[in-house]
Amino acid sequence: MDSLRAPALTLFLFTASFLGCVETIAQPSGTQGVAVHLDSIAHINRAIRQVERLVDAHPGTPVRLILIASAVEPALEGAMDKNGGLYSAQLEQLLAKGVGIFACETTLTSLSKRPEELTFGVDTVPSGIAELARLQLESEYAYLKL
Repeated sequence: MDSLRAPALTLFLFTASFLGCVETIAQPSGTQGVAVHLDSIAHINRAIRQVERLVDAHPGTPVRLILIASAVEPALEGAMDKNGGLYSAQLEQLLAKGVGIFACETTLTSLSKRPEELTFGVDTVPSGIAELARLQLESEYAYLKL
């Protein structure tokens, strides 16, 4: 009887192990959030509206807006669009919806600006590109370039 148990046990363990692997492979890792890359002021108003729609469509999903290059300029206190509207009002709406907004410190330095000159609620990261990579590699964030 013991000679029959060993092969049966081996087969059972192999099958259970295999099914466990299939289950693990079939399960998606699950995106932890969305990293939005903005590097131009050219279409900033449209990009802000798109981020707002993203948040509305996926409530509870963490969204980080990373501003690089000329996209940092609207995040400066008092910055206005071509119609005279304050960008800060639009950014505050995103902040109120839980979007984290981050300006690249490298860009701030190239613009001769300090983090204290950013609109209230906008934080900084040492390098926008490095932060985008970190979010994707370490935190499983999806990447969107607007």
